[in-house]
Amino acid sequence: MDKFEEKYGIEETEKVKTFHRSRRMFCIHQNRLYVAKPNLSYSHAVWFEKEGWISRQKDKLIDKITRGFVDNSGDIYFYTEYDFRINPDIELVFFSHLGGLVGKLNLKLNSKIFGGLIKPQTSGEKWKPRKDYGTIKSQLSNLKK
Repeated sequence: MDKFEEKYGIEETEKVKTFHRSRRMFCIHQNRLYVAKPNLSYSHAVWFEKEGWISRQKDKLIDKITRGFVDNSGDIYFYTEYDFRINPDIELVFFSHLGGLVGKLNLKLNSKIFGGLIKPQTSGEKWKPRKDYGTIKSQLSNLKK
């Protein structure tokens, strides 16, 4: 395992790489929304390293950047840290950029938003979200109030 795999606690198998290719990564760094190219077979940590934001020696920024992905059904998942947490600070950051993300990826308003992920005890199980925020439409309506 390399350093990023150890920190995530996930071995980069072909199954994991297939999952990575099936989703579209995004992050909010220095209050700017970034959307990764499609079909990338690697993690956010590798993406951030390629951007020059972190290195294998200095990777504390992974605990601060709001990041996530849009799955192939159009649902959004966001989180921070190596253990896929959410907190009030990243919720504010994420929701302030929701409209931009929806526009950049042309997401459907009935798609759902989830915060955080819970790593399953056994590999092969589906990761469950920590929090369900409802639909994009309901959240965009809440932001306008």
